[in-house]
Amino acid sequence: MKRQDVDTFLEENAIRTVIVAGTDPMGVLRGKRLTVPYFKNAIDSGLTFAWFIMRTTTVDDVLPDMLGTGVPDVKGVPDLSTLQLAPWEPDTAIVLMDWVWPDGSPCPYCPRSELKRQVAAMRKQNVVERAALEFEFYLMPKPVADVRRGDFSGLGPASQDIHCYSIYEGSFFEPVVARVRDCFEDIIEGCTPEWGQGQFEINLAATDALSMADQVMLFKTAVKQIAAEAGLSATFMAKWHQDFSGNSGHIHQSFSDAKTGKSLCYDAKTKDNLTPWFRRFIAGQLDLLCETTLFIAPFVNSYKRFQDDSFAGVTRCWSIDNRTSGLRVINVSAKKARLEHRIGGADLNPYTAFAVLFGTGMRGVANKMRLPAPVDGNAYHVEGLDHVPRSLEEAAELADATPAIREILPPKFVDNLIDLARYECSIFRETVTDLELRRYYEMS
Repeated sequence: MKRQDVDTFLEENAIRTVIVAGTDPMGVLRGKRLTVPYFKNAIDSGLTFAWFIMRTTTVDDVLPDMLGTGVPDVKGVPDLSTLQLAPWEPDTAIVLMDWVWPDGSPCPYCPRSELKRQVAAMRKQNVVERAALEFEFYLMPKPVADVRRGDFSGLGPASQDIHCYSIYEGSFFEPVVARVRDCFEDIIEGCTPEWGQGQFEINLAATDALSMADQVMLFKTAVKQIAAEAGLSATFMAKWHQDFSGNSGHIHQSFSDAKTGKSLCYDAKTKDNLTPWFRRFIAGQLDLLCETTLFIAPFVNSYKRFQDDSFAGVTRCWSIDNRTSGLRVINVSAKKARLEHRIGGADLNPYTAFAVLFGTGMRGVANKMRLPAPVDGNAYHVEGLDHVPRSLEEAAELADATPAIREILPPKFVDNLIDLARYECSIFRETVTDLELRRYYEMS
């Protein structure tokens, strides 16, 4: 949206509040709610925040080195192209920001800016991307007000049995899910109960990667707020309970030539219908599949989803239309040809995930990497395949030890995420859990 159109948009929609928000490195949407007059000022001046939000956890732990910096400002600059209604809140609009330093120079920790940089690099190679995310989440019959007070007692699913794709099962959640669809009617392809009791999957229609990442952040925010208003709570955490299906965040990617519009993925003349360019791109992601897990699975809990025979991708391999592999390729037509990255959960930061996948893929193209043979059958039980890291600590160490990652992503960006992961691991190492009390309190 152009600056001259903002006033008309605000007036025609009777906007009283504008949410100005940006995504931090951990995937938390942060910002301020502004009156319309103050928002108009912020368009030119931006908004200032304490820069600790670039180096903190989901619950705002202060990292040990933070106070030594003096905690200066970081500024959020609204991107007016993202200004839109926020229909899950009355009389409200929302606009997304990029993080910069007060002098206007780029903030190296900004995930949205890094995705922009990776997309711009592809554009220079005449590559146009299309991306989509499948998100799963649980709707729990536990009021979020109880959860916010730390009361997780009695937390359980909304139904006792699995009814994947069931129209009848879905009807019980329509008051919430229908409102979500109404808020995103232009981008939601479909929604259905998934492989978990009270679990839903909503597919977002493919678009350019930046728009997709933006919509994912708005979508997750809306789902949680709408569920809360209905007396429920919604969670996108990767594995909320060991006995129930995890929440996936599968990433679909396809590419075309910027000049001709022709698919860069599909070629009916080849044996597997894949172009040489696409084979190299896939090979690039495969080459660093395990090493980049940190940027797809950012939390301790993310790794509890990585279980065999669980539909979560856990091995370094690719296949043609095989949901047990880490990378699944669809090759049926030029329109549908795409690469599905199946490692991530619904807790991923979409900007960071897209950025690292595009960077590794284009590295494969630049280096003309050779794609090994695809796997057949159940990839969980194919011998000799590398397994993705089994913990956040292992993922951080592997990323830190892989020089290629700092060639793809800016070193400060990488180091920040590694620091945050290590801090998160230290918290869990030092915390005594209910499971430990159950196993050792009496019997040790």
